[in-house]
Amino acid sequence: MGDRILRYPLVTGLLVLLMFSSCHKLVQDEFPDFTPVPTVNSYLIADSAIKVKISLAAKMDSLPLKTVDQAEVQLFIDGTFNETLFTKGNGLYSSVSIVKPGKTYRCQISIPGYDMVTCSDSIPLPNPIMKIEHILTAGIDEEGFTYPGIKFTFSNNPQEHRYYQAIIWKYTESEWRSSPWTAAGLKEIVDPVLLAEGLPMAVFSNDQINGDTYTMQINYQSGIYYAGPNNENPRLYPFMLELRSISYHYYQYLRQVYLYDLGRYPEFLSGVGSVFPLHSNVQNGYGIFAGYSTYLSEIIQP
Repeated sequence: MGDRILRYPLVTGLLVLLMFSSCHKLVQDEFPDFTPVPTVNSYLIADSAIKVKISLAAKMDSLPLKTVDQAEVQLFIDGTFNETLFTKGNGLYSSVSIVKPGKTYRCQISIPGYDMVTCSDSIPLPNPIMKIEHILTAGIDEEGFTYPGIKFTFSNNPQEHRYYQAIIWKYTESEWRSSPWTAAGLKEIVDPVLLAEGLPMAVFSNDQINGDTYTMQINYQSGIYYAGPNNENPRLYPFMLELRSISYHYYQYLRQVYLYDLGRYPEFLSGVGSVFPLHSNVQNGYGIFAGYSTYLSEIIQP
């Protein structure tokens, strides 16, 4: 017994020493020279005008990033020249054309002193939601509170690769707010298609779906207020379910953004502690040029 009493403080002291020593690594505050590289970012949203943000990526201690207002941005739709985007200042360029599902969009960007930058993506057709079922009690969390879920059915073509993002919009405090599509807004994932994706997020492909239709279940966080005799029931809000049909590039980008943020802001003593690269489909530069079409359900009163 005496040995144990002496040993535990020693082990505890060693653990504390290791923890603090690992937290005192030398952080590099001087970064090597980095040649600025054009960066193009644009979300192509169906039924909206195209907006392109152009800047120059630089070394890590260079903030804010330098924007580019002298570029020529040419837009091609299905391989045919459509228009030259006009500048709005601060590196932002906009189109007159409206994004349409089923079309392929390509930007050809000329920046003085740099090679031609190109980026392209196709916007998939929206996939309607055929049926929605609200589940009052989908499970019980670690604090003993119940949480709700949503089952929704959509059509599927096994011969076609499709990618999706599901978002729940709740009407709270007199406005519509989207519930986070990652672990922050989701409860226990039980759907086999979401589980096969390997990340706690409502972004998925149809690679694991074989039939003509599929019914998916998403358990979600309804809010912080509870009601009932023992405060055991979640407070429910009117909601809409949005099913985004996203492109392959947008699918890869969303997944790697989650991993990127996980690497930048790991949980204490449990995070991965490394930075993942972001997916890019920009030639001769960095950034993302990708988008989606969307189907929004009617307002549902749970």
